[in-house]
Amino acid sequence: MGYRQSEPSPLKTGLVHAGMSLGVFGGLAVALGAGIHIAADPTVAGPRQTIALFGTAAGDGDERPGQYASLQVADYDEDYIPSDYPVAGAVDYTYTELNGDGMRIDITGGQGGPVVAPAAGIRINGRLVQPGQSFGEVASGASGDAVQAGATLKLNAAEKVAKPASKAPADIYARPFSNPEGRPIVSLVIGGLGINSTQTKLAIDALPADVTLSFAPDANRLDYWIKTARADGHEVLIEVPMEAYEYGRMRMHPDTLIAGGDKKVNLARLNQVLGRASGYFGVINYQGAKFGADAGSVDPIFDVLSERGLAFIDDGSVQKAFFGQVADTKGLRFARAAGPIDTRQSPQDIAAELMELETLARQHGGAIGAGFAFPVTIEAASVWIDTLEEKGFILAPVSALVPAASAPNPVPLAERRELRTGSPAKAGLKTGG
Repeated sequence: MGYRQSEPSPLKTGLVHAGMSLGVFGGLAVALGAGIHIAADPTVAGPRQTIALFGTAAGDGDERPGQYASLQVADYDEDYIPSDYPVAGAVDYTYTELNGDGMRIDITGGQGGPVVAPAAGIRINGRLVQPGQSFGEVASGASGDAVQAGATLKLNAAEKVAKPASKAPADIYARPFSNPEGRPIVSLVIGGLGINSTQTKLAIDALPADVTLSFAPDANRLDYWIKTARADGHEVLIEVPMEAYEYGRMRMHPDTLIAGGDKKVNLARLNQVLGRASGYFGVINYQGAKFGADAGSVDPIFDVLSERGLAFIDDGSVQKAFFGQVADTKGLRFARAAGPIDTRQSPQDIAAELMELETLARQHGGAIGAGFAFPVTIEAASVWIDTLEEKGFILAPVSALVPAASAPNPVPLAERRELRTGSPAKAGLKTGG
């Protein structure tokens, strides 16, 4: 029986060869690295210049590229700096010996880094936030003057903190607005928010910040939604349910204010609604045809609203109400919408109502429309808002058409006349015409 020699395993042979190759090349790499470390000149490999990450504009406002805060230079004398080196402002440079291996030149003065215009702030969620400004101030529409004043106060601890002229929510939580060109004003309040989270988020995100939003008192996470809306720049109202003549299949809200009802019960219900959240500048009626027709029931409610410094917005859905007349007797901040814009929920019908709003604004200087957060309403309103500037109108928050608080007017209710649109007096516009 003959002897049979076994063949070597291909896998074993391949692994041995791979290991030998790695050993050879690894040894060469180590030897090369050691040679470079011993023989190389580190100053040659160092950076020729160091560029600052942040720069500011030159004193004269010029933009001059290629300016640096400092240079690290080896083996150069002072003639290294050319006479036409682009600097901004006076510069000085000092020399430091590098242990006999050259010299480092440090330039001081001038500007650091490539000179660009002063940074105007940073953008957070698409909003520009200036130094000394918080995102909340930007989102809520704080004016540039107020922001600058706030920054100055923060920088100088010795300054006395400026106190707001008014502590009334109608002033504190109203969105700032100006109309220097005196354009006719149109305002829009979109309500029923907080019940459906999808529609609520759509209204907050899709509508411009100058659209006023109103929230149902029984909304889930009411305080959260109000804060979210204000963070996006919207001013906010809270809805107060009031008794209607006919509810149909609807159940009456448990906090509904009842016409002819017990005064203490109505006030307790009002306080229950007002205590659900904060950050709103006023309230708006939800229904209320029967309640609004009873001046005696409206009277104590408006007393509370006036004392709290809130505004009352009539949504225009009630034709025979004493809201405006009683508001005058209390000195309550008040405005009335021209009426609902989405009683018929079709794009064409809503567009027709918005056109009517434009007509009223031209006649009276300003007009308010009210609607609900139906997708069709939000879409139609967004399309309409995009056309306002070319038509010569300006979109304003509802508070812009709410006159400032005034002294109570003792004229009897029977002698009063209620306006259908908000007063443009706050915006400084002329009425009529």
